[in-house]
Amino acid sequence: MNRDDSPVREQRGPIAYMARNSVAANLLMLFLVVAGLAATRDLIQEVLPDFSLDRVQILVPYPGAAPEEVEESIVRKRSPFRFLRI
Repeated sequence: MNRDDSPVREQRGPIAYMARNSVAANLLMLFLVVAGLAATRDLIQEVLPDFSLDRVQILVPYPGAAPEEVEESIVRKRSPFRFLRI
């Protein structure tokens, strides 16, 4: 059987449907754009958001070292701040 003689198989699925029906694809796009614009009314945008610098977490990979060794050799040498043990 040649390629010309093979039956054409109907494609299914949402992409094939939108390819066949361009009006439906355009209406869906219009709906998504309008819904996105309507959703922007409910968004809260802050120029300077509230945040606090009460705590800072420092992660230093130092394989094979004890936590005290990491604290003494890396963290305390590089930081002018005072550390509180919790």
